[in-house]
Amino acid sequence: MYFANPWGLLGLLALPIIGYIHMFHRRFPPLEVAGLHLWTLDTRKDTPGRKKEQLPITRSLLLELLAALLLSLLLADPRDASVTTRPHLVVVLDDSASMMAHIPETGESARDRAIEWLKQQREKMGRDAVYSVLTTGHRPTLIAGPRTGWEEVSSAIADWKPGSPRHPFDATWDLGAQLAGQEADFVFLTDQLPSEEQITPARMTLHSFGRKLDNVAITAARWLYDSQTGEGTIFIRIANLGKSPVTTKVTGLAKGKKVVDESVSLEAGIEKSMQWKIPGGTGEITLLAQTPGDPLEIDNEITLVEPHVRTVTVAVTLPSSHSAFEEVKRILGVMPDIQLGDVTDANLVIAPAADQPVSRKGLWWIGIGPINPSSESIAQAKSVLGPYLIEKRHALMDGIVLGGVIWGGVQKIPAATIPVISTAKSVLFGQRSGTAANSYVLNIDLAASNLTDSPDWPIFWTNLVEQCRDSLPGFRRWNFHLEESIPFSLAPDSLGKERKLILIHEQRKKTLLRMASVEIPPRDSIGIYTVQDGDELLGKFAVNFFDRDESNLLPLKPGMKAPSLPGSASGIQLDTPFSWLLIIGLLLTIIALVSDWYILQMRKSNQ
Repeated sequence: MYFANPWGLLGLLALPIIGYIHMFHRRFPPLEVAGLHLWTLDTRKDTPGRKKEQLPITRSLLLELLAALLLSLLLADPRDASVTTRPHLVVVLDDSASMMAHIPETGESARDRAIEWLKQQREKMGRDAVYSVLTTGHRPTLIAGPRTGWEEVSSAIADWKPGSPRHPFDATWDLGAQLAGQEADFVFLTDQLPSEEQITPARMTLHSFGRKLDNVAITAARWLYDSQTGEGTIFIRIANLGKSPVTTKVTGLAKGKKVVDESVSLEAGIEKSMQWKIPGGTGEITLLAQTPGDPLEIDNEITLVEPHVRTVTVAVTLPSSHSAFEEVKRILGVMPDIQLGDVTDANLVIAPAADQPVSRKGLWWIGIGPINPSSESIAQAKSVLGPYLIEKRHALMDGIVLGGVIWGGVQKIPAATIPVISTAKSVLFGQRSGTAANSYVLNIDLAASNLTDSPDWPIFWTNLVEQCRDSLPGFRRWNFHLEESIPFSLAPDSLGKERKLILIHEQRKKTLLRMASVEIPPRDSIGIYTVQDGDELLGKFAVNFFDRDESNLLPLKPGMKAPSLPGSASGIQLDTPFSWLLIIGLLLTIIALVSDWYILQMRKSNQ
């Protein structure tokens, strides 16, 4: 046994003080006599002061000494040496992708050096040591422990493959500090020393194992598909994040065939864009940027999934005499991946504002004024010239400014309309509530307005069609970064099915919640993912690593930052059996003291 807070034993000094006080606190019971004059002078003794007498051994004295002893031991915090003295090391591992950058001559990476350092600590701490190992990321991950043996740690670090883009460490540091408490050693193993302004935990020791290296990385990529030509175009950016010029060879493989083979010269610190035409139906393509002596692999290779055409079917029910008919036809004619169809098959219906919205879940419906087509109502309609109150948070208002727009033909709008564009007295554009469809009304007469001549007119229709396109069943995109969420939608008729919706990646499966709009959280591994609805394949998407800052290996360097506050035990720990026994004993002693005092008082009152 040992004491975590030896200074608490100073409380034992109270024991002799209590005894010393009791030697001067001997009390005599009062004695009642018939007459004081009967006592002669011979029996009277003068006492000029209190004298030290023999220490009286009483219950009160013993209980007070016991209480002082227990309280002193509680403050000293006794611990079981066979259990609590086992060394505890809390390790936070930097999961950034740069930890995998290796020295070309030796092939050794910062990850390898961090693991080697950890193995050396095992020899220093002994076989009885316990460990808690965490990795950083958007969410802290405990990969071994807490307080586990070396066998579990060895297995966990062998499987540890850092691959995250740049991310903050604070959440993982906080969790590590909680696991370390006031006694365990707390270390952070990384490849870059923090700046002077960066605040790190006071008890954490930071070890950096990084090395300054030149690197070439693919920093961005995109695959576009043109439904008119049946061809796709792949765009990528390649950056030379080193101090010397290099020549990089870019190759692309699709269905076992080489479809891209090109070399590019890059000066130091330069980033270049490249593009290639890819025939439709390719499906997937893997692009590899090969540079001699390149130290980091994760940013040299990407896999892209070919995008699909998501055609929006639009039904226009405006009569040819309507003031918006020609303008709507004209704007729809220049927008890509749109086809005209019937109302029953349409994803978007454009109708007169006087009509009732089509009630169908998932449908988009917009009514264009005049709201009341009667000649009298049109004559009474007014025109406004701002200022306009625009709900900028609404998706349809992205990029809308309405500068210099005259809004003509404003009429009284139905009460159940949520304003999106309004003036002080009138709602000019709003969303109708209480309908199954996404219903909007445009309170305008285009014959009395210059809205169609402003840049806001094509922007508005682009926003509307793209929102409608995003609500179509399936994936909205097929290529993502590691830090991006992956949204897709399910067909309305599949929402009631009981079969499982499963995300699959490298034989690992994850069940997804079935709902109209699904959003898969950001993935922590690159590669191809598939989503299955039971046995039916819904689609697949690719996740790649793109992070220019993380690919820049020039700031990396070795070093160590010592903790600003050494670890020390303080306070009373209630997680040991000794503490609980002392508290229980102290409470029983106090109860006994109070009881003894009460009994003495009762005796005095009865005399």
